[in-house]
Amino acid sequence: MLWEDTRTSKSPLLDGRAKGSKSCIRRALPFIVGFVVLIISCVVVMVLLRHDPVDNESFRSVSHQPRLRISNGCQSDSLWIANFAFQTPYFPQDVELKAGQGRDFMIPAEGLAATRFWAKWGCNRKGSECKIGESGGPGESCPTSGCAPPVDSKFEATFGCMPDSPNCAVNPSQPSEKLGPEDWWDVSQVDGWTLPYKVAVEGECDAPNLIDCSGLALSECPAEDSLGKAHPHESLQLFDPDDKKTVVGCYSPCAKLTYSQWGQGYSYTPESPEAQDFCCATPPVSPQQCSSGPVTNTAFVNAVHRLCPSVYAYAYDDGIGLAKCPAGTRYHVTFYCPA
Repeated sequence: MLWEDTRTSKSPLLDGRAKGSKSCIRRALPFIVGFVVLIISCVVVMVLLRHDPVDNESFRSVSHQPRLRISNGCQSDSLWIANFAFQTPYFPQDVELKAGQGRDFMIPAEGLAATRFWAKWGCNRKGSECKIGESGGPGESCPTSGCAPPVDSKFEATFGCMPDSPNCAVNPSQPSEKLGPEDWWDVSQVDGWTLPYKVAVEGECDAPNLIDCSGLALSECPAEDSLGKAHPHESLQLFDPDDKKTVVGCYSPCAKLTYSQWGQGYSYTPESPEAQDFCCATPPVSPQQCSSGPVTNTAFVNAVHRLCPSVYAYAYDDGIGLAKCPAGTRYHVTFYCPA
């Protein structure tokens, strides 16, 4: 009986310990749950932060829309896309696009002013030390030979404010006003060219739905052109500063006379007597004087009109200059490898 009573009887000490343990667990349970939730939240935040909006194809919202897509039309080489917006890179710099790859660049609904996009080629894995496109700019580095003359093939746009946006960005050219509900964009060869390209426009817009400059090869750049009495026999070919024989760009007449980088051009001002008839700075040259002046008869202008119809080859050309489209229009820019 004594043995049975001992087995079946409840010890006050053991019972107290059991109750104490349960009480401690109940008191600690909220802290344990909170700690687990905190860890899960941190993991989620870290995952989200690692995804850049440009890289995340599912990044679609009312505030950001894929109004611009840039593609790599090369057969095998990578291109790197550089940009700036209102003098500051809005998107990550030097986004690599492998051959055949494209990326959407998400434009805020309130608009984005003064953007420029150009492609770089022949770069290292970081998108620097490029053979083509290292012309500098905010967030960009230059090779040891210095920044290239800025003759890049490029797409420029001020993206307008979407009609349903509650807030519109400030117009930097008129700070007292907001951006309107229209896009203003252009491609031109006024500075020259580097890579061939196409621009497809999707939406209701008065501008052509396709600008085809895919034939704009560097091999077509004039090896000799007449740039006035002081420079009657000038090559417009821009050579690699290292090997001095590979053509990596093509100057326009104005660029040749005013861009001195790499020691292959001159440093006249656009208004100077030597450059004014080719740069058409107003003043001193009027639009009418420009359109009837010597720039229209250059080999460069003839090449652009033949290879890239309807695009500006010089200031006040009859081609497509600054185009206007409703905000929300989609643009698909394809850059190709040098030819």
